[in-house]
Amino acid sequence: MIYYVFAIGVMVWSLIVQARLKRLVSKYSDVRVVSGKDANTCVREMLHANNIDGIDIEHTDGSMTDHYNPKKDSINLSDTTYGRDSITAIAIAAHECGHACQAHSGMFMYRVRQLIAPAAGITSKLSVWVVILGVIIMYAADNLEVSNMGYNVSTIGILLYAVVFLFYLVTLPVERNASRRGLKAMKELGWVSDDQLPYAKKVLWAAGDTYAVALASSAVTLLRLLTIRGRRRS
Repeated sequence: MIYYVFAIGVMVWSLIVQARLKRLVSKYSDVRVVSGKDANTCVREMLHANNIDGIDIEHTDGSMTDHYNPKKDSINLSDTTYGRDSITAIAIAAHECGHACQAHSGMFMYRVRQLIAPAAGITSKLSVWVVILGVIIMYAADNLEVSNMGYNVSTIGILLYAVVFLFYLVTLPVERNASRRGLKAMKELGWVSDDQLPYAKKVLWAAGDTYAVALASSAVTLLRLLTIRGRRRS
């Protein structure tokens, strides 16, 4: 019963967060920054201010597909960001540049996230099936020893999914930090006026809320897996 209450709550929260983010992104995509500088120029200025060289600024197709690629050491800006001078575009570009700054400064939490990310990608798909396999063994077994083995298999699946939960637990503060770095640059480098900065913060914090939802969702899934496994047969 507790699981369903949490699951419904997270689902409703997710819908609210997504709707708010879409509204804010759309609203401030039509408002030009007072400096008149586009996202590409702002990224270059932010990199220079942080003494970072050698990062390429590239265009990537789509909307809200902006990202920093640590392997290629490139900042990839989407159709709605690349070359644009709106509050939304500048805020998103500054956020992605924030990730580049995290990587080049050796930020501990960023490094941990990058270390966990490949494992989380694998365990997110594998863990549920391991838990289900364990449950099948538990309740199909005709003796206690085999049943306990099934219980242990399910426990391994739960531990695998815990890696996913840990990934989102680390990701949220990393994303918030990238937004704070971006907002600081927007203010100090004069890209936006004082009255525009709160609008940029709204966009970035709304985007960051999606990671908070992902963290809550992973916690709910972890609870569900624990419920599926149930108690050890005795």
